[in-house]
Amino acid sequence: MVELTAAQRRVVDHDGDLFLLACPGSGKTRAAAARVARLADERRLAVCSYTNVGKDRIAEVLREDFDTVLGPEHFLGTIHTFLLRYVLYPFASLMSCKGRPHVREGEWPTIAVGGNHKKRIAVDAFRCAPDGTLVVKRKPHYIGESDKELIAIVDGQVRAQKRSHLERGIISFDDAIWVALSILRGNPDIARAVAGRFDELLLDEAQDTSELQLAAIGALRATDALKSLVLVGDLEQSIFSFQGASADGCRQLAEECDLEVLELTQNHRSSQRICDVAVHFCERSDPDEAVGPDADCGIPPQMVLYPAADAPAAIGIYRERLEEHGIDPLGAAVLARGNTLVDELNGRSSVIDVSARPLALGRACAALRQGTLLRRQVKEVEALLAFCTWDHESLELLEPEQLEAMRPLAFALLQDLPPLDEDLRSWIRAAAKLLGKAAAALDPDPAHAGGQVLRSSADQEGHKAAEVFVRAPRELVAQTVHDLKGEDREAVMVVLDRPRSTRFVAQATLWESALSGAEVAARDAEEKRIAFVALTRAQRYCLVALPDDAHGRAAAAAFGERGFELVD
Repeated sequence: MVELTAAQRRVVDHDGDLFLLACPGSGKTRAAAARVARLADERRLAVCSYTNVGKDRIAEVLREDFDTVLGPEHFLGTIHTFLLRYVLYPFASLMSCKGRPHVREGEWPTIAVGGNHKKRIAVDAFRCAPDGTLVVKRKPHYIGESDKELIAIVDGQVRAQKRSHLERGIISFDDAIWVALSILRGNPDIARAVAGRFDELLLDEAQDTSELQLAAIGALRATDALKSLVLVGDLEQSIFSFQGASADGCRQLAEECDLEVLELTQNHRSSQRICDVAVHFCERSDPDEAVGPDADCGIPPQMVLYPAADAPAAIGIYRERLEEHGIDPLGAAVLARGNTLVDELNGRSSVIDVSARPLALGRACAALRQGTLLRRQVKEVEALLAFCTWDHESLELLEPEQLEAMRPLAFALLQDLPPLDEDLRSWIRAAAKLLGKAAAALDPDPAHAGGQVLRSSADQEGHKAAEVFVRAPRELVAQTVHDLKGEDREAVMVVLDRPRSTRFVAQATLWESALSGAEVAARDAEEKRIAFVALTRAQRYCLVALPDDAHGRAAAAAFGERGFELVD
């Protein structure tokens, strides 16, 4: 029998609506899974998470800790899949969609901004907010207009293109949720029927859920057909605003639904010394209480200055510190804020432009040959093949027989990819042919040609594929903070980047402001939360590496005053 703390037990036994605010390492997944296991025999449950990783973790804990596998009367999956399965797919025809809609990411048409064909932007660079206004998700650097100015120019064109594609059954990830929300709002009987399928809707990772998804949950809750709504998360760990996440929206939904708040403030992951420094990067005034096996670890959080023009030098310093503290590098992580610094730390080029799909396939190929292939990467390759074959990017939406047929072909594709010492453009072209061949083996008339899915460009010629795809052959491989969210490591080094643009506050300056208690600008609030997430991945030891420049040296004093020890 799994032992739960008194606070976790209150979550399990609580009746009715609930907003569970859980600090890092609090065991929130175990508490949520224990609640699901208790209710599974007597209620119909919709157990949702923002990510597949989160969903898989809940299923794993249910199975291994509580001997529970949810039956077909329940739902366990991502909130995105929930809204597609129960709202969008059955009722898309109400929005003039012909046939079953296909969710497509990438390969969307572009429009000329103000008729200027040198300033083009993709239609899926825009999404709708819950009130129906357009929001810019991303903007090419050559478009100088502000977001507000850009929307004023292209609003009508973007909406017309989105409407035209929806009528043909093609929809983006964000628009799929917008359409589902529109269906729920415009059809109270449908909203009531969907909500009435379940007694309780539990949403894990609520802080990362998009504002559109939260609005859809609010529409279901407003029907009064749900017996209970449970939100689980930590607003201090909301770091996915670029995907529409809204910590304020999550808080507002909880208040509007009058959810009772319970808190888990005991950290079973990190040492107390790590908790004591991490609190400066969140809105809580008191540090979390460390209660896990490493709670009393005496290793102090440390900081070091690295040569500003040589970020990889920080890894050598980190390796020395790990050896000094008796920590195996295999249990350690190197984190950075953005991909540019991650690639620099890993000795991999980020100058060459490669689109997301060939990049994912190439990195999975390199990982397979280095013996470091991750389950996540296998799923990315499977999703790539599913998209090429059936125009589906979500594996959850495939039929069981499709999955069974596709998985061995996806792994065979990985094994058959060309050597990575080939020219990058030639490699992508050869991979596209292999992808098309695998898709044709699954369906004689695949949805896309391999070359449509894996696109190459002339500027890739003259570069080896390995320059982009292969990580340095060492155990300390850098990742972004977002990559490691939801996980933990015995030790973590966070490398702060040197200023790369005058448009942004230097990372060292932002950390200095947080540590000194100065007010952080609203636009930088999420950067502060990213720092909090980075530090709280560590169990026993954290090291912050600052560039040895004016910003880093100025920040060093604030680090020392707040419990960080300077490493010479």
